[in-house]
Amino acid sequence: MKDKLIVLSFALLLFGFFIVSIFDKDIEISISERRVLATFPTFSKEALWNGTFSDKLNTYTLDQFPLRETFRKTKNLFTSTVYQKKENHGSYIVKDTIFALDYKINEKSISHFTNIITSVQEKYFKDKNVYYSIIPDKNYYAPKGLFPELAYDDFYKQVRKQLPTSFHEIDLRSFLTLNSYYRTDLHWKQETLEPVVKQIQKEMGLNSTVFPSHSTTFFPFYGAYYSKGSNQIKADTITYLTSETIENTKVYNYEKQEFQLVHNPENKSHIDSYDIFLDGATSVLILENEHRRENRELILFRDSFGSSIAPLLLENYSKIILIDLRYFSSQLLLTIPEIDFEKDNLDILFLYSVPIINQSFTLK
Repeated sequence: MKDKLIVLSFALLLFGFFIVSIFDKDIEISISERRVLATFPTFSKEALWNGTFSDKLNTYTLDQFPLRETFRKTKNLFTSTVYQKKENHGSYIVKDTIFALDYKINEKSISHFTNIITSVQEKYFKDKNVYYSIIPDKNYYAPKGLFPELAYDDFYKQVRKQLPTSFHEIDLRSFLTLNSYYRTDLHWKQETLEPVVKQIQKEMGLNSTVFPSHSTTFFPFYGAYYSKGSNQIKADTITYLTSETIENTKVYNYEKQEFQLVHNPENKSHIDSYDIFLDGATSVLILENEHRRENRELILFRDSFGSSIAPLLLENYSKIILIDLRYFSSQLLLTIPEIDFEKDNLDILFLYSVPIINQSFTLK
């Protein structure tokens, strides 16, 4: 009788999940995983026979399983508390912060990176002021000895050794702290970048400017590492800064062929809320500061970190052109009419983070 009761209970449980899955509304986005969930696949005879329908149906049932998020949280909590597992899918939790494990220097990637930016400099900006800066990932500021660490000094030395002496280095390591980064994400916080901006201004011979003080804050911000935090880490708060100059700057999205805002608060609902800053990943952006009388321009070759710091340099330039070589080939720079390669008072800054330089093969 006991066995029959167990079997019956299990059958009723499965039937209950089946009924709930039929009538329950599908979830479009998993905020904690930062991805779009699968929807019910379109049926066709061809899809049925070639197996794609069953594959997509399997993915759909896994993504839309009732109480899926609850089961995920329970599993992660059990792993971290009962098994005391510190590492989780390539990440590490220390107190209230999630770190991604990236401790091996990729020498081929460093060579690829230095070759790319050297070729750009020699082809387009040979006689201009050229600067580069490596943004340390937040592992640099993590408590020492808790998990494998990248040999940062060797990393910086390798980059420096492979670049021509015409590249002027701006070392930012002493102007950042662990608090400069989000707890659940790899990026730095815009509101903490005043020391970084001051150092860039100093090294590039720019005037020191007043750091923006007006801020807008949103909660929650689920960073790229949030899903690896065993749901123990509280979501971040994301803040963007504005000033009269920032609010009146015209931003032209060369990819979309349209104008946009420097900061777009509507993007807080995106899978990646960091898109608040200059609309996220974009190949070419042109920031026009019409209030700046001096005709000085900056070309900023950057990754996603550049989206939050570029607005803070607007007081120094009449125009800032952001180029992301992950999405735009360096061979096509001559096709952008807004760039005047012969212009006087033109500064060039290559600003890239350690993770991108260590995995640089997306740069073209």
